[in-house]
Amino acid sequence: MKKELLGLCALFLLSGCSFKETTLKPYNYSLEPMVQLKRFTTHTNDVLKIARIDTPSGLNSRAIQYKKGGAILPYKYGTWSETPSLKLQHLITEALQDQNHFESVISGTSMASNNLVLESVLQNFEEVFDENEKSHVYVSLRVRLVELKSGEVLGSVRLSSKQPVTNTNGAAGTVEAFNLATAEVIQELAVWINEVRK
Repeated sequence: MKKELLGLCALFLLSGCSFKETTLKPYNYSLEPMVQLKRFTTHTNDVLKIARIDTPSGLNSRAIQYKKGGAILPYKYGTWSETPSLKLQHLITEALQDQNHFESVISGTSMASNNLVLESVLQNFEEVFDENEKSHVYVSLRVRLVELKSGEVLGSVRLSSKQPVTNTNGAAGTVEAFNLATAEVIQELAVWINEVRK
């Protein structure tokens, strides 16, 4: 009986970490940056469509990923509620519509007629750890504005933001940094597109 009791105690002690891990529940995080763009009092006659954002297959996932020691790994207990590229498309559409620079800003699935298209490629959306176990997130988006009737590319640019992860509480801190980086990229995009199409 004594041996069995010692065996059970040893089992609980040895499996303490795994027991702790099993009590954690998966959590869905939403990309919700605080974006404040300058609002225009008058708008152009342009109708801008935000096309579906292309993304490499490695980023086309709801997993919150980090890069450590050359390997890309997902957080075990945190995922995105939507893929970053799909959420980013909605965020850009809403932000540009709210600022009232264009007559209308529509999503890529809209059947409404438009004269401009914003085409984008999400090149980076990752958390990167350095050799000191500190990390930052990096968001990089390549965009181009196309005049639909002529097919002319009116401009193209690469926008990026790097933000340190200051809250090291698992995926929650990483999401905070992604929100800051995404807000900065959307603000840069608004400034750029408003200059290209005055």
